[in-house]
Amino acid sequence: MAIPQESEPVSLHTASSWFEHAPSPMAAVESATHIVREINHAFCRLLGKARDQIVGRPFCDLAPEQDECLALLNQVYRTGEPASQLGQAQAALRPPFLSYVMWPVMADGRIAGVMVQVIADGLGYEKTLAMNEALMLGSLRQHELTATANSSNVQLTTEIVERRRGEHDALMLTKEIAHRIKNNLQIVGALIVNEIRRTPPEYARGYIAMQARIAAIAELYDLISQSSRGRTVPLDAYLREIAISMSASLLGEGSGISIEVEAEALEIDPELAVTFGLLVNELGTNAIKHAFPNGTGRVTLSVVRVGDHMELTVADNGVGMTAPDRALRSGKHGSDYVAIFVRQLRAVISVAGSPGTGTTVRVRLPLKAVPSPTA
Repeated sequence: MAIPQESEPVSLHTASSWFEHAPSPMAAVESATHIVREINHAFCRLLGKARDQIVGRPFCDLAPEQDECLALLNQVYRTGEPASQLGQAQAALRPPFLSYVMWPVMADGRIAGVMVQVIADGLGYEKTLAMNEALMLGSLRQHELTATANSSNVQLTTEIVERRRGEHDALMLTKEIAHRIKNNLQIVGALIVNEIRRTPPEYARGYIAMQARIAAIAELYDLISQSSRGRTVPLDAYLREIAISMSASLLGEGSGISIEVEAEALEIDPELAVTFGLLVNELGTNAIKHAFPNGTGRVTLSVVRVGDHMELTVADNGVGMTAPDRALRSGKHGSDYVAIFVRQLRAVISVAGSPGTGTTVRVRLPLKAVPSPTA
C-alpha cells in the first residue's frame, strides 16, 4: 500500500494548502471523539450532504464498520503514524465508500487531529492513493521550499537592516569628523585673521591668501558635515560657499566687485573636492586681484557637464590680459598652485582673453575623476 511512511506528519499549515483542492474526499477530525472539523467539496459530494450536515458530527457515525474505524483513528492518534483501511464491495454499505487512509495532523509539536482520505471504490484504490500521495508529498516539498524561502528572506532582511545601520553609523561618523575638522580649520583661520590685523597692510597679503585657502577647505568639511549623502559633495553649493568666503576675506562691504555662481547639479568625490576648491579659490583670487584696477566688476564661477567631463569656468569682465597663456607659466605662487591643482585633478586648463574684454579660464576634468597617484 502506497502510504508515505518516510515523510514527516502533515502539519495544519501544510494540509491547508492542498486539502480543499484534493481530488479525493477529505475530512479533518479532532479530539478524542473524532469530531469532523473540516471537509472538502469532494467529501460533501460523496455523502450527498451539505457541509453543515457533516461538520460537527463524529466521523465514525459517517463511516462503515464503526468499531474498526474508531480503532484505526485511535491508532493514528496514539502512534502518530499513518494507517489505512481497505474495504470489500458490499451493496448494503452506508455511506458509499469502502476504503480510507488516515494521516496525523500536527500543531505545536503534538497530534491535533487526523486527516482522512476516502476512496470511493476499490477499483481505483491504488491509483487514487498514489495520486493523493504525490499530492501530499508535493505539498510537503512546497512547504519545505516556502519555509526555506522565508528563512532566507528573514536572513536577507536582517543583513539589509544591519548593513543600513552600518552605513548610517559610518555616515554619522563621517559627519562628526568633518564637523570637527571644520571647527579646527575655522580656529586656524581666526588665528590668521588676528595676525592680519596686527600686520601692516603691505605685508598682510600672504596671510590673506592663506586665510582664503583655509576657508575654502573649511567650507568643504562644513558641507560634508551637513550632507545627507556623505559620499559626494554638491558642486553648486560648494561654489556658493567658496564665493561667500572669498567675498568675506578679499572684498569689503562697500566693494564694487561681485562674485556670481552658475552651476549645474553636479557632484564630486570628497577626495578631489579639497583640490577643486583650492583651484577655484586660486583662480577667483587672481581675478579679484588683477582684473579690476578701478575696483568694480564681476567674477563668475560656473560648473557644467560636457559629455563625460565637467568644466569649471572662472570668468571676469575686467581689463583682460595681453598674454592669456601667462597664467600657465611658472614663477609666481598663484600660477604654480594652479598648475599643481590642475595636475592633481588630471585636468586640462585653457585661458582666453584680450585687453578690455576680460579673462576666461576653463578647466576640464573627468566627470568621475580619480586622484592622481602623485597628488
